[in-house]
Amino acid sequence: MKLIKGFVPALVCLLSLLFLLSGMQTVFAYETIRVNIPVNCLAVNGNNTHTYELIIVTEDDNAPKPVSDTLTIKEDSSGTFEIDLTEPGTYHYTIYEVAGSDAAKQYDSSRYNIVVYAENNENDGLRYSITAYKAGTESKAERISFQDIVLSDTETTTTEPATEADTTTSTDTSTTESVSKEEDSDIIDNILTGDSFPAHAIRLVILISAMAAIFAFLFKRNQNEEDEKNE
Repeated sequence: MKLIKGFVPALVCLLSLLFLLSGMQTVFAYETIRVNIPVNCLAVNGNNTHTYELIIVTEDDNAPKPVSDTLTIKEDSSGTFEIDLTEPGTYHYTIYEVAGSDAAKQYDSSRYNIVVYAENNENDGLRYSITAYKAGTESKAERISFQDIVLSDTETTTTEPATEADTTTSTDTSTTESVSKEEDSDIIDNILTGDSFPAHAIRLVILISAMAAIFAFLFKRNQNEEDEKNE
C-alpha cells in the first residue's frame, strides 16, 4: 500500500515534466518561412518562342525539399524556386538547365551552387540569406541567369534563272578579262625576267662591246711597245 502511495506522486511528477517539455517545444517552434530563389532566363536571338527548363537539386539530406524542383520559364523573363524553412541551418542546392533536343540551339551548361542560411531573428523567428556561386568559381554571382544561343537559322533563297542575254554578256566579259589578264601576265613576266628587249639585240651589243674592249687593249699595248723602241 505504501508502495502505491509513493508511486502515485512520482507518476504525477513525470507526467508534469512531460507536459512541461511539450509546452516548451510548442513555445520554441519556429513559424515556417518561404525562401524565394529568383532565376532569370535571357532572350534568345532570332527566336521569341524559346522556353527554358530548369532544375533545382537538394545537396543535403537534412535540407528542406523545394516546393517544386522544376521551373519552365519563357525567354526574356524570370521565375522563382520556393523552399519552406522551419528551423535554422545552412542548406545547399544546385540549379541548372535541362538541355533540349534542338540541334540548332546551344543550351547553357552553367550550374549554380546555392547556399541558404537561416538563423534566429530578433523576434525569435527565422530570417534567411541566399548566396549563389557559379560552379567552378569562388566568386559570388550577382544573379542566377541562363542564356541559350541559336547556332543557325534555316532560310530559303530563291534564285532566278539567267537569261540568254545575261549568259552572253557574262561570257564576253569573261573572255575580255581573260585576255587582259594574259597580257598583264606577259608584261609582268617580261619585267621580272628582263626580257624588255629582244635577246639577239642584247647579245649583239655585248659582242660589240667585248670586241671594242679587246681592240682598245691591243692598240694600247702596241703603242707602249713603239714608245719603248723609240727611247
